[in-house]
Amino acid sequence: MKTCSWQLLTIALAATTLACRPADQRTDSLDPEHGVLDRARMAPEVVAHLDSGSQAFREDDFEVALMHYTSVTELDPDVGAGWFGVYMAQRELGELEAAEIALERARSLMPGATLMHPDSAG
Repeated sequence: MKTCSWQLLTIALAATTLACRPADQRTDSLDPEHGVLDRARMAPEVVAHLDSGSQAFREDDFEVALMHYTSVTELDPDVGAGWFGVYMAQRELGELEAAEIALERARSLMPGATLMHPDSAG
């Protein structure tokens, strides 16, 4: 686990929350040159918003989760986990068109992330 980036863990947690198949993600499927950052390299406020967004999402407070994940994308638009969080929260809030836009952004930043299957979420 130590060698996995924090974003991989966030994606795995999110996918589990959305009932994706756990065997979908191979850790070697992500290209580190496409925006996958170690948690240690992220600005502290980005990490704080990711953590707060994840906590709110786990508590089914999707509006608060969306606020935090959106803050991540504003602070650092290259953090794919932020865009994936926006996708998850917007999907739960029924904002499907906006969710798809966020998902495409997440995919562009993490092209090998095999857990980002919209048909298997929810």
